[in-house]
Amino acid sequence: ADLAVQSGHLLFLGSADVRLPAEHIAMHSPEEWHRHAGNNLNEAERTRRKAHEQCSTSRRTHEQTSQGQYTAFNDLQECMEKKVNNSCKMIELLRRREGSLVQSINLTAQTRSHLEMAHEAKDSPLRLCVWRLDRRSRRPRRELIKDRVEESLEAQKVQLIETQRKLADAIAKASECIASLERKLEQVRDDLSKKQQALSVDDMCLRSTMRTLLEKAPTAVQQGSGRHTPVVSREVAAAQQRSFKVAAVTLRDTAKNEDNRFDECIRLDHAALTQEAAAKALREKNSKLIQLCDGIAKMSATKAGQSLQDRINENQQMRSRLVHAIKETQEKIEHTKSTMSGTKSEMKSIQDPIKLCNSCNSARKYRAPGEHIEDPVSTHLAEHEMALFRSNEELRRTHQNEKASLSELRQRVENLQEDLSDKSEALRIDVSCLTNDSVQYQFSTRRGPGKEHDTFAKASARPRSAGSVRAGTMFVPSYDFTGSGRVPSSMR
Repeated sequence: ADLAVQSGHLLFLGSADVRLPAEHIAMHSPEEWHRHAGNNLNEAERTRRKAHEQCSTSRRTHEQTSQGQYTAFNDLQECMEKKVNNSCKMIELLRRREGSLVQSINLTAQTRSHLEMAHEAKDSPLRLCVWRLDRRSRRPRRELIKDRVEESLEAQKVQLIETQRKLADAIAKASECIASLERKLEQVRDDLSKKQQALSVDDMCLRSTMRTLLEKAPTAVQQGSGRHTPVVSREVAAAQQRSFKVAAVTLRDTAKNEDNRFDECIRLDHAALTQEAAAKALREKNSKLIQLCDGIAKMSATKAGQSLQDRINENQQMRSRLVHAIKETQEKIEHTKSTMSGTKSEMKSIQDPIKLCNSCNSARKYRAPGEHIEDPVSTHLAEHEMALFRSNEELRRTHQNEKASLSELRQRVENLQEDLSDKSEALRIDVSCLTNDSVQYQFSTRRGPGKEHDTFAKASARPRSAGSVRAGTMFVPSYDFTGSGRVPSSMR
Protein backbone atom coordinates (compact mmCIF):
# COMPACT_ATOMS: atom_id res chain seq x y z
CA ALA A 1 0.00 0.00 0.00
CA ASP A 2 1.06 3.52 -0.65
CA LEU A 3 1.41 5.82 2.27
CA ALA A 4 0.74 9.30 1.08
CA VAL A 5 1.67 12.16 3.24
CA GLN A 6 0.74 15.56 2.08
CA SER A 7 2.95 18.36 3.16
CA GLY A 8 2.53 21.53 1.30
CA HIS A 9 2.74 20.71 -2.35
CA LEU A 10 4.82 17.51 -1.91
CA LEU A 11 3.63 13.94 -1.52
CA PHE A 12 5.81 11.09 -0.16
CA LEU A 13 4.91 7.60 -1.39
CA GLY A 14 6.14 4.68 0.70
CA SER A 15 9.82 4.59 1.09
CA ALA A 16 10.41 6.05 -2.34
CA ASP A 17 11.70 9.53 -2.20
CA VAL A 18 9.63 10.87 -4.97
CA ARG A 19 8.43 14.35 -4.77
CA LEU A 20 5.56 15.25 -7.07
CA PRO A 21 3.09 17.96 -7.11
CA ALA A 22 0.02 17.09 -5.19
CA GLU A 23 -2.23 17.59 -8.12
CA HIS A 24 -0.49 14.79 -10.11
CA ILE A 25 -0.76 11.98 -7.39
CA ALA A 26 -3.26 9.27 -8.13
CA MET A 27 -4.99 7.15 -5.52
CA HIS A 28 -4.03 3.33 -5.19
CA SER A 29 -6.20 0.39 -4.58
CA PRO A 30 -6.26 -1.68 -1.30
CA GLU A 31 -4.71 -4.63 -3.10
CA GLU A 32 -1.72 -2.56 -3.99
CA TRP A 33 -1.53 -1.36 -0.42
CA HIS A 34 -1.46 -4.94 0.91
CA ARG A 35 1.03 -6.03 -1.75
CA HIS A 36 3.43 -3.26 -0.87
CA ALA A 37 3.25 -4.07 2.86
CA GLY A 38 3.86 -7.77 2.21
CA ASN A 39 6.90 -6.97 0.14
CA ASN A 40 8.34 -4.89 2.96
CA LEU A 41 7.73 -7.69 5.45
CA ASN A 42 9.37 -10.24 3.17
CA GLU A 43 12.38 -8.05 2.66
CA ALA A 44 12.73 -7.59 6.40
CA GLU A 45 12.53 -11.36 6.96
CA ARG A 46 15.13 -11.99 4.30
CA THR A 47 17.41 -9.39 5.85
CA ARG A 48 17.03 -10.97 9.31
CA ARG A 49 17.92 -14.40 7.92
CA LYS A 50 20.93 -12.94 6.14
CA ALA A 51 22.06 -11.26 9.36
CA HIS A 52 21.61 -14.56 11.23
CA GLU A 53 23.73 -16.35 8.66
CA GLN A 54 26.38 -13.62 8.92
CA CYS A 55 26.43 -13.99 12.69
CA SER A 56 26.85 -17.74 12.33
CA THR A 57 29.66 -17.21 9.82
CA SER A 58 31.33 -14.76 12.19
CA ARG A 59 31.08 -17.21 15.08
CA ARG A 60 32.62 -19.95 12.92
CA THR A 61 35.32 -17.50 11.87
CA HIS A 62 35.97 -16.66 15.51
CA GLU A 63 36.23 -20.33 16.37
CA GLN A 64 38.53 -21.01 13.41
CA THR A 65 40.67 -18.03 14.29
CA SER A 66 40.95 -19.05 17.95
CA GLN A 67 41.66 -22.65 17.08
CA GLY A 68 44.12 -21.59 14.39
CA GLN A 69 45.88 -19.28 16.78
CA TYR A 70 46.14 -22.04 19.36
CA THR A 71 47.43 -24.49 16.75
CA ALA A 72 49.82 -21.92 15.36
CA PHE A 73 51.11 -21.03 18.83
CA ASN A 74 51.43 -24.72 19.64
CA ASP A 75 53.40 -25.35 16.42
CA LEU A 76 55.48 -22.27 17.10
CA GLN A 77 56.10 -23.48 20.63
CA GLU A 78 57.31 -26.87 19.40
CA CYS A 79 59.45 -25.28 16.70
CA MET A 80 61.04 -22.84 19.13
CA GLU A 81 61.68 -25.61 21.67
CA LYS A 82 63.44 -27.58 18.93
CA LYS A 83 65.35 -24.47 17.93
CA VAL A 84 66.41 -23.79 21.53
CA ASN A 85 67.44 -27.43 22.04
CA ASN A 86 69.52 -27.36 18.85
CA SER A 87 71.11 -24.09 19.92
CA CYS A 88 71.93 -25.56 23.34
CA LYS A 89 73.53 -28.60 21.70
CA MET A 90 75.58 -26.45 19.35
CA ILE A 91 76.63 -24.14 22.19
CA GLU A 92 77.68 -27.11 24.30
CA LEU A 93 79.62 -28.51 21.34
CA LEU A 94 81.33 -25.17 20.69
CA ARG A 95 82.16 -24.74 24.38
CA ARG A 96 83.84 -28.11 24.49
CA ARG A 97 85.70 -27.28 21.30
CA GLU A 98 86.73 -23.93 22.75
CA GLY A 99 88.21 -25.61 25.83
CA SER A 100 89.94 -28.21 23.68
CA LEU A 101 91.41 -25.49 21.45
CA VAL A 102 92.67 -23.54 24.45
CA GLN A 103 94.32 -26.69 25.80
CA SER A 104 95.90 -27.44 22.41
CA ILE A 105 97.21 -23.87 22.17
CA ASN A 106 98.72 -24.12 25.66
CA LEU A 107 100.34 -27.48 24.92
CA THR A 108 101.71 -26.25 21.60
CA ALA A 109 103.04 -23.09 23.28
CA GLN A 110 104.71 -25.30 25.89
CA THR A 111 106.28 -27.39 23.15
CA ARG A 112 107.48 -24.21 21.45
CA SER A 113 109.02 -23.12 24.74
CA HIS A 114 110.84 -26.46 24.96
CA LEU A 115 112.07 -25.97 21.40
CA GLU A 116 113.35 -22.51 22.23
CA MET A 117 115.12 -23.87 25.31
CA ALA A 118 116.68 -26.65 23.23
CA HIS A 119 117.74 -24.10 20.60
CA GLU A 120 119.26 -21.88 23.27
CA ALA A 121 120.97 -24.86 24.89
CA LYS A 122 122.89 -25.46 21.64
CA ASP A 123 124.44 -21.97 21.78
CA SER A 124 126.83 -22.86 24.60
CA PRO A 125 128.27 -26.03 22.94
CA LEU A 126 128.48 -24.19 19.63
CA ARG A 127 130.40 -21.28 21.16
CA LEU A 128 132.63 -23.79 22.94
CA CYS A 129 133.28 -25.63 19.67
CA VAL A 130 134.11 -22.39 17.85
CA TRP A 131 136.32 -21.34 20.75
CA ARG A 132 138.18 -24.65 20.63
CA LEU A 133 138.72 -24.34 16.90
CA ASP A 134 140.01 -20.80 17.37
CA ARG A 135 142.32 -21.87 20.18
CA ARG A 136 143.72 -24.79 18.19
CA SER A 137 144.27 -22.53 15.18
CA ARG A 138 146.87 -20.71 17.31
CA ARG A 139 149.07 -23.78 17.66
CA PRO A 140 152.65 -23.62 16.30
CA ARG A 141 152.98 -24.05 12.58
CA ARG A 142 154.34 -27.59 12.72
CA GLU A 143 151.42 -28.62 14.94
CA LEU A 144 148.76 -27.26 12.57
CA ILE A 145 147.61 -30.60 11.24
CA LYS A 146 144.22 -31.92 10.21
CA ASP A 147 143.97 -34.42 13.04
CA ARG A 148 140.95 -36.27 14.41
CA VAL A 149 140.30 -33.51 16.90
CA GLU A 150 140.00 -30.93 14.14
CA GLU A 151 137.70 -33.19 12.13
CA SER A 152 135.52 -34.01 15.13
CA LEU A 153 135.27 -30.32 16.12
CA GLU A 154 134.31 -29.29 12.60
CA ALA A 155 131.78 -32.13 12.46
CA GLN A 156 130.39 -31.03 15.84
CA LYS A 157 130.10 -27.45 14.60
CA VAL A 158 128.22 -28.55 11.47
CA GLN A 159 125.92 -30.81 13.48
CA LEU A 160 125.15 -28.12 16.05
CA ILE A 161 124.39 -25.56 13.34
CA GLU A 162 122.17 -28.10 11.58
CA THR A 163 120.31 -28.95 14.80
CA GLN A 164 119.78 -25.26 15.49
CA ARG A 165 118.42 -24.80 11.97
CA LYS A 166 116.01 -27.71 12.44
CA LEU A 167 114.94 -26.39 15.82
CA ALA A 168 114.42 -22.90 14.37
CA ASP A 169 112.24 -24.36 11.59
CA ALA A 170 110.29 -26.32 14.20
CA ILE A 171 109.82 -23.13 16.27
CA ALA A 172 108.51 -21.31 13.19
CA LYS A 173 106.09 -24.17 12.42
CA ALA A 174 104.93 -24.25 16.04
CA SER A 175 104.31 -20.50 15.98
CA GLU A 176 102.36 -20.85 12.73
CA CYS A 177 100.35 -23.70 14.23
CA ILE A 178 99.57 -21.62 17.32
CA ALA A 179 98.47 -18.69 15.13
CA SER A 180 96.22 -21.03 13.12
CA LEU A 181 94.71 -22.48 16.32
CA GLU A 182 94.15 -18.99 17.68
CA ARG A 183 92.37 -17.96 14.47
CA LYS A 184 90.19 -21.05 14.69
CA LEU A 185 89.55 -20.32 18.37
CA GLU A 186 88.48 -16.80 17.41
CA GLN A 187 86.05 -18.24 14.86
CA VAL A 188 84.66 -20.67 17.42
CA ARG A 189 84.25 -17.94 20.02
CA ASP A 190 82.61 -15.62 17.50
CA ASP A 191 80.17 -18.34 16.44
CA LEU A 192 79.59 -19.24 20.09
CA SER A 193 78.85 -15.61 20.95
CA LYS A 194 76.38 -15.33 18.08
CA LYS A 195 74.63 -18.54 19.03
CA GLN A 196 74.43 -17.51 22.69
CA GLN A 197 72.87 -14.21 21.68
CA ALA A 198 70.43 -16.02 19.36
CA LEU A 199 69.66 -18.50 22.16
CA SER A 200 68.85 -15.68 24.58
CA VAL A 201 66.45 -14.14 22.02
CA ASP A 202 64.84 -17.49 21.20
CA ASP A 203 64.54 -18.34 24.88
CA MET A 204 62.80 -15.03 25.56
CA CYS A 205 60.47 -15.66 22.61
CA LEU A 206 59.86 -19.20 23.87
CA ARG A 207 58.76 -17.93 27.28
CA SER A 208 56.50 -15.35 25.60
CA THR A 209 54.87 -17.93 23.35
CA MET A 210 54.47 -20.26 26.33
CA ARG A 211 52.62 -17.58 28.25
CA THR A 212 50.44 -16.75 25.23
CA LEU A 213 49.76 -20.44 24.63
CA LEU A 214 48.64 -20.89 28.23
CA GLU A 215 46.36 -17.89 27.84
CA LYS A 216 44.87 -19.12 24.56
CA ALA A 217 44.53 -22.73 25.52
CA PRO A 218 41.44 -22.46 27.85
CA THR A 219 39.51 -20.29 25.40
CA ALA A 220 40.21 -22.57 22.49
CA VAL A 221 39.26 -25.65 24.48
CA GLN A 222 36.07 -24.00 25.77
CA GLN A 223 35.04 -22.84 22.31
CA GLY A 224 35.75 -26.19 20.79
CA SER A 225 33.88 -28.23 23.45
CA GLY A 226 30.30 -29.22 22.80
CA ARG A 227 30.28 -28.04 19.21
CA HIS A 228 30.66 -29.64 15.91
CA THR A 229 33.57 -28.99 13.67
CA PRO A 230 32.99 -25.66 12.03
CA VAL A 231 31.91 -25.79 8.41
CA VAL A 232 34.29 -23.95 6.15
CA SER A 233 33.20 -22.49 2.87
CA ARG A 234 34.79 -23.53 -0.36
CA GLU A 235 36.47 -20.18 -0.83
CA VAL A 236 37.88 -20.26 2.69
CA ALA A 237 38.97 -23.87 2.29
CA ALA A 238 40.72 -23.09 -0.99
CA ALA A 239 42.43 -20.09 0.56
CA GLN A 240 43.50 -22.19 3.53
CA GLN A 241 44.82 -24.90 1.23
CA ARG A 242 46.82 -22.38 -0.76
CA SER A 243 48.11 -20.89 2.49
CA PHE A 244 49.08 -24.34 3.77
CA LYS A 245 50.97 -25.09 0.56
CA VAL A 246 52.89 -21.82 0.77
CA ALA A 247 53.59 -22.43 4.46
CA ALA A 248 54.81 -25.97 3.72
CA VAL A 249 57.20 -24.70 1.07
CA THR A 250 58.43 -21.95 3.38
CA LEU A 251 58.81 -24.43 6.24
CA ARG A 252 60.90 -26.74 4.07
CA ASP A 253 63.14 -23.84 3.08
CA THR A 254 63.55 -22.64 6.65
CA ALA A 255 64.19 -26.22 7.82
CA LYS A 256 66.99 -26.40 5.25
CA ASN A 257 68.38 -23.18 6.64
CA GLU A 258 68.34 -24.62 10.16
CA ASP A 259 69.99 -27.81 8.90
CA ASN A 260 72.64 -25.72 7.16
CA ARG A 261 73.18 -23.80 10.39
CA PHE A 262 73.71 -27.02 12.32
CA ASP A 263 75.91 -28.47 9.54
CA GLU A 264 78.02 -25.31 9.55
CA CYS A 265 78.57 -25.70 13.27
CA ILE A 266 79.56 -29.35 12.76
CA ARG A 267 81.96 -28.37 9.96
CA LEU A 268 83.54 -25.72 12.19
CA ASP A 269 83.95 -28.31 14.95
CA HIS A 270 85.46 -30.84 12.53
CA ALA A 271 87.84 -28.22 11.10
CA ALA A 272 88.99 -27.33 14.61
CA LEU A 273 89.35 -31.04 15.42
CA THR A 274 91.50 -31.52 12.31
CA GLN A 275 93.75 -28.61 13.30
CA GLU A 276 94.05 -30.00 16.83
CA ALA A 277 95.06 -33.41 15.43
CA ALA A 278 97.69 -31.70 13.24
CA ALA A 279 98.92 -29.75 16.27
CA LYS A 280 99.16 -32.95 18.31
CA ALA A 281 101.16 -34.66 15.56
CA LEU A 282 103.41 -31.60 15.36
CA ARG A 283 103.95 -31.69 19.13
CA GLU A 284 104.93 -35.36 19.02
CA LYS A 285 107.27 -34.67 16.10
CA ASN A 286 108.85 -31.75 17.95
CA SER A 287 109.35 -33.86 21.07
CA LYS A 288 111.18 -36.47 19.03
CA LEU A 289 113.18 -33.72 17.32
CA ILE A 290 114.26 -32.31 20.70
CA GLN A 291 115.41 -35.75 21.86
CA LEU A 292 117.20 -36.36 18.55
CA CYS A 293 118.99 -33.00 18.66
CA ASP A 294 120.01 -33.52 22.27
CA GLY A 295 121.36 -36.96 21.41
CA ILE A 296 123.30 -35.57 18.44
CA ALA A 297 124.74 -32.75 20.55
CA LYS A 298 125.79 -35.14 23.34
CA MET A 299 127.25 -37.64 20.89
CA SER A 300 129.25 -34.96 19.04
CA ALA A 301 130.46 -33.48 22.34
CA THR A 302 131.50 -36.94 23.54
CA LYS A 303 133.31 -37.65 20.28
CA ALA A 304 135.11 -34.28 20.36
CA GLY A 305 136.11 -34.76 23.98
CA GLN A 306 137.33 -38.28 23.35
CA SER A 307 139.31 -37.07 20.32
CA LEU A 308 140.91 -34.38 22.47
CA GLN A 309 141.75 -36.96 25.11
CA ASP A 310 143.30 -39.29 22.51
CA ARG A 311 145.25 -36.41 20.98
CA ILE A 312 146.56 -35.37 24.39
CA ASN A 313 147.62 -38.94 25.11
CA GLU A 314 149.34 -39.16 21.73
CA ASN A 315 151.07 -35.81 22.30
CA GLN A 316 152.18 -36.90 25.75
CA GLN A 317 153.69 -40.07 24.35
CA MET A 318 155.48 -38.11 21.64
CA ARG A 319 156.73 -35.59 24.20
CA SER A 320 158.06 -38.44 26.33
CA ARG A 321 159.92 -39.82 23.33
CA LEU A 322 161.28 -36.36 22.52
CA VAL A 323 162.46 -35.84 26.09
CA HIS A 324 164.12 -39.25 26.06
CA ALA A 325 165.73 -38.51 22.67
CA ILE A 326 166.98 -35.13 23.94
CA LYS A 327 168.45 -36.83 26.97
CA GLU A 328 170.19 -39.51 24.91
CA THR A 329 171.43 -36.93 22.41
CA GLN A 330 172.83 -34.76 25.15
CA GLU A 331 174.55 -37.81 26.61
CA LYS A 332 175.95 -38.59 23.18
CA ILE A 333 177.16 -34.97 22.92
CA GLU A 334 179.03 -35.36 26.19
CA HIS A 335 180.46 -38.65 25.01
CA THR A 336 181.48 -37.07 21.68
CA LYS A 337 183.12 -34.21 23.54
CA SER A 338 185.05 -36.73 25.63
CA THR A 339 186.10 -38.60 22.49
CA MET A 340 187.20 -35.36 20.88
CA SER A 341 189.31 -34.59 23.91
CA GLY A 342 190.98 -38.00 23.55
CA THR A 343 191.51 -37.36 19.85
CA LYS A 344 193.12 -34.02 20.61
CA SER A 345 195.38 -35.70 23.19
CA GLU A 346 196.36 -38.34 20.67
CA MET A 347 197.08 -35.66 18.10
CA LYS A 348 199.26 -33.81 20.59
CA SER A 349 201.04 -36.99 21.71
CA ILE A 350 201.92 -37.97 18.14
CA GLN A 351 203.75 -34.70 17.55
CA ASP A 352 206.76 -35.77 19.69
CA PRO A 353 207.52 -38.93 17.65
CA ILE A 354 207.14 -36.88 14.49
CA LYS A 355 209.59 -34.31 15.80
CA LEU A 356 211.96 -37.12 16.89
CA CYS A 357 211.85 -38.64 13.41
CA ASN A 358 212.54 -35.25 11.86
CA SER A 359 215.46 -34.73 14.23
CA CYS A 360 216.87 -38.14 13.41
CA ASN A 361 216.58 -37.54 9.68
CA SER A 362 218.19 -34.14 10.02
CA ALA A 363 221.04 -35.59 12.11
CA ARG A 364 221.69 -38.52 9.72
CA LYS A 365 222.16 -36.09 6.87
CA TYR A 366 225.44 -35.02 8.39
CA ARG A 367 227.06 -38.48 8.30
CA ALA A 368 230.40 -39.04 6.56
CA PRO A 369 230.23 -39.47 2.83
CA GLY A 370 231.06 -43.11 3.04
CA GLU A 371 228.46 -43.65 5.76
CA HIS A 372 225.69 -41.64 4.07
CA ILE A 373 223.91 -44.66 2.68
CA GLU A 374 220.35 -46.02 2.68
CA ASP A 375 220.62 -48.51 5.46
CA PRO A 376 217.86 -50.40 7.32
CA VAL A 377 217.76 -47.62 9.87
CA SER A 378 216.95 -45.11 7.20
CA THR A 379 214.27 -47.44 5.85
CA HIS A 380 212.65 -48.04 9.26
CA LEU A 381 212.92 -44.38 10.07
CA ALA A 382 211.19 -43.43 6.83
CA GLU A 383 208.48 -46.05 7.36
CA HIS A 384 208.00 -44.89 10.94
CA GLU A 385 207.74 -41.29 9.79
CA MET A 386 205.19 -42.20 7.14
CA ALA A 387 203.18 -44.15 9.70
CA LEU A 388 203.24 -41.17 12.01
CA PHE A 389 202.07 -38.86 9.22
CA ARG A 390 199.27 -41.23 8.30
CA SER A 391 198.18 -41.52 11.93
CA ASN A 392 198.29 -37.76 12.30
CA GLU A 393 196.21 -37.30 9.16
CA GLU A 394 193.77 -39.96 10.33
CA LEU A 395 193.44 -38.29 13.72
CA ARG A 396 192.93 -34.93 12.03
CA ARG A 397 190.15 -36.34 9.84
CA THR A 398 188.65 -38.09 12.83
CA HIS A 399 188.71 -34.83 14.74
CA GLN A 400 186.96 -33.05 11.88
CA ASN A 401 184.33 -35.80 11.75
CA GLU A 402 183.85 -35.57 15.50
CA LYS A 403 183.40 -31.82 15.23
CA ALA A 404 180.82 -32.31 12.45
CA SER A 405 179.07 -34.99 14.49
CA LEU A 406 179.04 -32.75 17.55
CA SER A 407 177.60 -29.88 15.51
CA GLU A 408 174.95 -32.19 14.10
CA LEU A 409 174.12 -33.53 17.55
CA ARG A 410 173.72 -30.00 18.85
CA GLN A 411 171.51 -29.14 15.88
CA ARG A 412 169.43 -32.22 16.55
CA VAL A 413 169.08 -31.28 20.19
CA GLU A 414 167.99 -27.82 19.17
CA ASN A 415 165.47 -29.28 16.72
CA LEU A 416 164.21 -31.72 19.33
CA GLN A 417 163.86 -28.93 21.86
CA GLU A 418 161.98 -26.79 19.37
CA ASP A 419 159.71 -29.71 18.51
CA LEU A 420 159.23 -30.40 22.21
CA SER A 421 158.41 -26.74 22.80
CA ASP A 422 155.88 -26.73 19.96
CA LYS A 423 154.30 -29.93 21.16
CA SER A 424 154.22 -28.59 24.71
CA GLU A 425 152.44 -25.48 23.46
CA ALA A 426 150.01 -27.63 21.47
CA LEU A 427 149.52 -29.81 24.52
CA ARG A 428 148.86 -26.75 26.66
CA ILE A 429 146.21 -25.58 24.18
CA ASP A 430 144.59 -29.02 23.98
CA VAL A 431 144.67 -29.42 27.74
CA SER A 432 143.16 -25.96 28.19
CA CYS A 433 140.43 -26.92 25.72
CA LEU A 434 139.81 -30.16 27.56
CA THR A 435 140.34 -29.33 31.20
CA ASN A 436 140.39 -25.96 32.86
CA ASP A 437 138.90 -23.40 30.48
CA SER A 438 136.62 -25.73 28.58
CA VAL A 439 135.20 -27.37 31.70
CA GLN A 440 134.51 -24.01 33.28
CA TYR A 441 132.98 -22.80 30.03
CA GLN A 442 130.98 -25.95 29.41
CA PHE A 443 129.46 -26.35 32.83
CA SER A 444 129.08 -22.72 33.98
CA THR A 445 125.95 -22.02 31.94
CA ARG A 446 123.64 -20.81 34.70
CA ARG A 447 122.50 -17.23 34.62
CA GLY A 448 122.39 -15.04 37.64
CA PRO A 449 119.49 -12.73 38.49
CA GLY A 450 119.51 -9.61 36.38
CA LYS A 451 122.64 -10.37 34.37
CA GLU A 452 124.15 -12.92 32.06
CA HIS A 453 127.41 -14.73 32.69
CA ASP A 454 129.56 -14.70 29.58
CA THR A 455 131.61 -17.72 30.47
CA PHE A 456 133.58 -17.61 27.24
CA ALA A 457 134.87 -14.08 27.93
CA LYS A 458 135.59 -14.96 31.55
CA ALA A 459 137.43 -18.12 30.54
CA SER A 460 139.58 -16.13 28.13
CA ALA A 461 140.35 -13.42 30.68
CA ARG A 462 140.81 -15.75 33.67
CA PRO A 463 144.46 -16.24 34.71
CA ARG A 464 145.39 -19.84 34.24
CA SER A 465 146.87 -21.84 37.01
CA ALA A 466 150.28 -23.41 36.62
CA GLY A 467 148.75 -26.84 36.29
CA SER A 468 146.53 -25.74 33.43
CA VAL A 469 149.30 -23.98 31.49
CA ARG A 470 152.27 -26.30 31.94
CA ALA A 471 151.91 -30.04 31.93
CA GLY A 472 154.56 -32.42 33.09
CA THR A 473 156.27 -34.88 30.83
CA MET A 474 154.25 -37.81 32.12
CA PHE A 475 151.01 -35.88 32.70
CA VAL A 476 148.08 -37.45 30.84
CA PRO A 477 144.64 -36.00 31.71
CA SER A 478 141.76 -38.43 31.57
CA TYR A 479 138.07 -37.56 31.95
CA ASP A 480 134.76 -39.19 31.36
CA PHE A 481 133.05 -38.00 28.18
CA THR A 482 129.92 -40.07 28.41
CA GLY A 483 127.74 -36.98 28.24
CA SER A 484 126.70 -37.23 31.89
CA GLY A 485 127.78 -33.64 32.51
CA ARG A 486 129.70 -34.44 35.72
CA VAL A 487 132.77 -32.39 36.43
CA PRO A 488 135.87 -34.12 37.83
CA SER A 489 136.40 -33.43 41.52
CA SER A 490 139.83 -31.94 40.85
CA MET A 491 138.29 -29.28 38.60
CA ARG A 492 135.25 -28.22 40.61
